[in-house]
Amino acid sequence: MNQPIEKKADLKIDFREQRSGIVEIIGKLTDQLTSEMVTLPTGDYLIGDKIIVERKTLSDFLNSIKNGRIFQQAFRIAQSGKNGLIILEGDKSMVDSSSMSRNAVQGALIHLTVFIGIPVIRSINIQETATLLIDIFHQCQQNELPRQKQIISRSPGIRINKKQRQKLFLLQNLPGIGTIKGLALLRSFSTIENIMNASQTDLTKVRGIGSKLAKQIFTILHEPF
Repeated sequence: MNQPIEKKADLKIDFREQRSGIVEIIGKLTDQLTSEMVTLPTGDYLIGDKIIVERKTLSDFLNSIKNGRIFQQAFRIAQSGKNGLIILEGDKSMVDSSSMSRNAVQGALIHLTVFIGIPVIRSINIQETATLLIDIFHQCQQNELPRQKQIISRSPGIRINKKQRQKLFLLQNLPGIGTIKGLALLRSFSTIENIMNASQTDLTKVRGIGSKLAKQIFTILHEPF
């Protein structure tokens, strides 16, 4: 006797998101989408076993830029073999007190969308995020997904590990910073956060970083958003 085939959930939600209210909101908006709580290896949501979604509030997004976590998460999504998406949730009031410059945020967005290949979509609140997830599910059923973009794996002639590459890609959005100077900054300061907190004088102590370039880097990292 054939066993019945168990239908997979349309939307898998990581346990870390169980208090977000997404399941309850989706249940009120549609009865055409089934969901279940699971432990996902990467991302917060998995739609139709095809699309990984990472949900970030704006304040969390800025913090994740400072510590480099967003780029680690984006790389894991890009390397998963599935299509990926980041949803930025919230309004400007969440970031009014942030000291991060607009250029630094724009640089991070460029890196995520252009170089890693993970699109970023804005959502005003959790209700709109739930609606986006439903809309993505419906379009996923109707359209064939493009192949996931392959990220750059290494810099020619330079041996660096995975975490170093992630940090290096972020630094290369700064003016005048290529592979060599980016690695020099990392070797001098160890972390992205230390680089962001460095003074102009500290930056000039790094090989290849003159006073003019140090001023440009410092200004971009510290101009108000």
